[in-house]
Amino acid sequence: MKIKSALAALLAGLSLSVAQAASISLSGTTTATVGQSFSLDVALLQPFDGERAGDELLAFGMGLSFDTSLLALTGVSLAEGWADDSALTGVVLSGSAFPGVADAGQASLRLATLSFKVLGAGSASIGLFSDYAAGNLNHGLIYLMAPTLDVQAGHSLALSVPEPASLALMLAGLAGVGLMARRQRG
Repeated sequence: MKIKSALAALLAGLSLSVAQAASISLSGTTTATVGQSFSLDVALLQPFDGERAGDELLAFGMGLSFDTSLLALTGVSLAEGWADDSALTGVVLSGSAFPGVADAGQASLRLATLSFKVLGAGSASIGLFSDYAAGNLNHGLIYLMAPTLDVQAGHSLALSVPEPASLALMLAGLAGVGLMARRQRG
């Protein structure tokens, strides 16, 4: 019985001694206008810093937060090699790779691209978060040998209404295209 207790203590100590340093990055545009679409790349920075040699990233799951009166999520596209697990887990940004992604000394690892459409003007923040520590088993960065890591990231944008001069120029261009199409038919 003492051997089991000693083994459990040793395993717990090994898990706690791993200093995980991976973090999530959201990168892309910082300004957009109403009606415009834009994309943000989701990457894992330093995916294996502090991990044991030979470890693999098996899966990830993150929730997404943003103001739905200003932005609409139009798509989530996982990077090559990741299977979309969102329907299975109920988590917007969720993927897995089996076998996992191995440590190849990479400084970053692209996970996905998020696509949005701007619905209104103002200041907007987009956040990614995981909540594994609070009991959500579908959240976090899930490694083969290391404990699951909770992450969070944010991105801010300035959203504006198109300038009247730009709108007038666009309408004039559309009218010109319409006239040319009418002349070609007639």
